[in-house]
Amino acid sequence: MSISIGVNLFSVFQALNNDYFGALEKVASAGYTNVELITTNFMTGVRYSDTFPLQTIKNKLDELGLKPIAAHERLDQDADNWNQLIQENAELGCKAIVLPSAWIKNREDTLKTAEQLNAIGKKCKESSLQFYFHNHFHEFKRWGDTTLYDILVENTDPAHVKFEVDLVWVIRAGLDPLAVLEKLGSRCDIVHQKDLNKEVMHLNVFDALQPGDEDLDMMQLYRGKGYIQAGDFVDLGTGSIDFKATYDKIKELGTIQYAFIENEGISDDKFTSIANDLKVLQKFV
Repeated sequence: MSISIGVNLFSVFQALNNDYFGALEKVASAGYTNVELITTNFMTGVRYSDTFPLQTIKNKLDELGLKPIAAHERLDQDADNWNQLIQENAELGCKAIVLPSAWIKNREDTLKTAEQLNAIGKKCKESSLQFYFHNHFHEFKRWGDTTLYDILVENTDPAHVKFEVDLVWVIRAGLDPLAVLEKLGSRCDIVHQKDLNKEVMHLNVFDALQPGDEDLDMMQLYRGKGYIQAGDFVDLGTGSIDFKATYDKIKELGTIQYAFIENEGISDDKFTSIANDLKVLQKFV
């Protein structure tokens, strides 16, 4: 199975906030065809589809030759909102909707989230969209002899819920992302690819947590306490990830269709960074 490269537009979210269509033009100029949309302006909290007519967005994507493979949507939506956003993303031509995070701290949270994912996944399926859950590191918290992530996988319906594995966040949980991919099998056909600073302060974030901090609010844990630093992630090919070994194994597994670059590093010019990221990853897929 061949692997297609794309970019998650969170990589350039500040530019999207300031000039949505101008940023899309620069993404296309950087060499990308496949994109994973973010649907909300993080500066204002307003959906882009509430700022621009949906058809105008679709026309711009078509004009630039950008294929919206998937879109990231938040969990905090009521049923009517989910019906609307599923319809919107279907009209844009997306094949999938991805939930980028869910704050699970214990087994009870995880089982409740699994129920929500099953319900949303069923709605997506009815509109011919696939639904995915995207991980960070906290989902891999140990719970007895398993992890919250495993509980989530085991309690979601494979017919309705797949998993988009962020490989570097798995590393930051102290686990082998390739082993996670192997265990998920066909339930994962999309990965997120970052590169990790060689001098990252806490490779395994769980090892650094102070007692009780794993139960903090998400933004406190990921930003407020300093466990995750702005410089932890770097441009592809400049950090510690062995891309050849990673993609040799991924190709051997044969389950991955898309690798989306998500550049969360600090950069003078994000569009130059993602253009270089594309060139790096093309060498290995």
